[in-house]
Amino acid sequence: MKEQAEKALQEMLDISTDIHRAMLFLGEEVLASSFPESLHPAMLVKAGELASLGAQRAADMGSSPLTQLVVESGGGTVFLVREAQDTGMVVLATCKKDSRIGLVFYDMKTCIRDAQEAPETEVVADAPVAADPEGEVAG
Repeated sequence: MKEQAEKALQEMLDISTDIHRAMLFLGEEVLASSFPESLHPAMLVKAGELASLGAQRAADMGSSPLTQLVVESGGGTVFLVREAQDTGMVVLATCKKDSRIGLVFYDMKTCIRDAQEAPETEVVADAPVAADPEGEVAG
């Protein structure tokens, strides 16, 4: 799963010109990240705080559970996308100021989906080989 998560995160970073850095995690386990490893514990805490605040606000409004959140500041934007269930994957990303919000959310949701997909394995069927005892070639 970790290899697939790393591949999905890298593809998202390669495609999205708005996303500066990102981290994909499941619970307390960082599956893939472009942040320095020394920041991972703090990023997990901050992501949890953002998700909690967003969930509380959604509950106060009588809204559906939080699945995406954007926080804009003068220096840039922080995005959080998570699966609907509390135990699902989460992507936290920092982006440049004036990022295309809809496109960033789409890229982040695609990253989660791609990280969950099992890698395709090439299946090679053993094709029966017809034996010609006399070595003749049919023509």
